[in-house]
Amino acid sequence: MRNIKLFFSALTVAFAILGLTKALTFDITMPITFVCMAITMLISAKEYKDKKQKMSEVLFLSLGILLLIVTAYNIASMIWGV
Repeated sequence: MRNIKLFFSALTVAFAILGLTKALTFDITMPITFVCMAITMLISAKEYKDKKQKMSEVLFLSLGILLLIVTAYNIASMIWGV
């Protein structure tokens, strides 16, 4: 799990840097950054569940799901103009 978490953390940072340096547009980099960050948080929630730390698990799980919902809404608003 640690290698997968490290991979998605690196992807989050890489796409954030690409967006900030304007190498790619924000329309492309921001959803990818948010999805990678949400996956990292969901992996962290799984790790906290294995360690039996309930409060941290709930926090990371809810933040990961919230990020996915916000990203889905942003993508839908870009596509359909909601």
